[in-house]
Amino acid sequence: MTPLATIKTISFIALRQLWERKLLNGIAVGGVTLGVLVLIAMNGIMLGFSDKFTSAILKISPHVILFDTELRPVSPLLERYMQTPVAAQIAHESPTDRQVRIKRPYEIVNALRQVPEVEAAAPSLAGMVLLEFGGKTKSVDLRGIEVAAQDLVTPIHQYVKSGRLRDLDTSHDSIALGAGIAQDLGLKVGDSVRAAAPGGKPLDLLVVAIFEAEVPPIDKTRGYTTLRTAQTLLGRPDAIGRIEIRLWDPADAIRVNDSLERMFGYDGESWKETNANFLAIFAMQDMIVGFVVGAILLVGGFGILAIQIMIVLQKQRDIAILRSVGLRRSDILRIFLMQGVIISLVGGLLGDGLGKVAIYYLGQLPVKAEGLVKTDTFLVKEDPAFYVYGIGFALLVGVIASLIPAYRGSRVEPVEVLRGQIG
Repeated sequence: MTPLATIKTISFIALRQLWERKLLNGIAVGGVTLGVLVLIAMNGIMLGFSDKFTSAILKISPHVILFDTELRPVSPLLERYMQTPVAAQIAHESPTDRQVRIKRPYEIVNALRQVPEVEAAAPSLAGMVLLEFGGKTKSVDLRGIEVAAQDLVTPIHQYVKSGRLRDLDTSHDSIALGAGIAQDLGLKVGDSVRAAAPGGKPLDLLVVAIFEAEVPPIDKTRGYTTLRTAQTLLGRPDAIGRIEIRLWDPADAIRVNDSLERMFGYDGESWKETNANFLAIFAMQDMIVGFVVGAILLVGGFGILAIQIMIVLQKQRDIAILRSVGLRRSDILRIFLMQGVIISLVGGLLGDGLGKVAIYYLGQLPVKAEGLVKTDTFLVKEDPAFYVYGIGFALLVGVIASLIPAYRGSRVEPVEVLRGQIG
């Protein structure tokens, strides 16, 4: 028998046996389809949520921040004068009343702009202030910024819903607020709000812009003003407390942060470290999804295994006849492996199709959420790679599940079966 004739014969027998067991094989196909469907749908949901959160954070937050904490603190004055340690051990160091600040901040900013990985850098000052308006008060994370430089690092103007961000530079003692703060205090553009902070000078600030980044933790807590106004309000004249940095590639944030710490001697933090808790939750969710999808595909594989074993037991006499007319053990093995591949391929294709439909309708599902991110619909993301993974995993499960019955079928001895010793 020629190789081509053998392939045609094997294909015919495999398809014929599948057709004879339509119900059982349909159940096996359904198990694989369900596994692939869940794989695509759940990964689409998880990827949609994490992608929305990450993209929103990267747009409104810097990729790296250098703080005013020195990693190599200056030695005490007496120790520098004596050129030798003046104390072997300090039991308790009294706190200094000197304000902590970044030294020569604009030199560092200019140097940062020359670093190849850095797209933009801007000096800023952060502190908590209390806003009062109409008898209501709210604590706000205030950022003192240079508007043009800061907008290159975090493009806040993209999220302004009313007013204009550039009016911070042209209006005396002004502020831009998150939409959540404005809603809580009942503020609108043009209103004047009283701001105060410990150790600083209370000011009346004019609201010139209201922004909404669709990240509730930011929209409900953050405000922006000019650097000079923030220094006056916080009681830190001429102080720069942090330098915010935007990178060309946010994925390099941890490596670049380590490099900048060594370069400038100030403590830094990447966006991944800032949001480590949330990113860890997403990683845990991915693991859970992997376990669930793996379990469903495993159940589908056991379905294929059970049906194939049943066919082998029922078809031993037919297998013996096929062996007696010239089919080899390897041919019998290929028949059952081909059946597993066909079941898996059909189930994978059906799962891909249903998964695409599920992703579309999940994306249209109205869901109002204001947790880590704000959205009016279910957050999903369609990744073509998951359709390939779906079929790949289905084929892997089908082939593995078919190996045992295929091997068992190939070991049937035609003489023993036809003599009636088996079956």
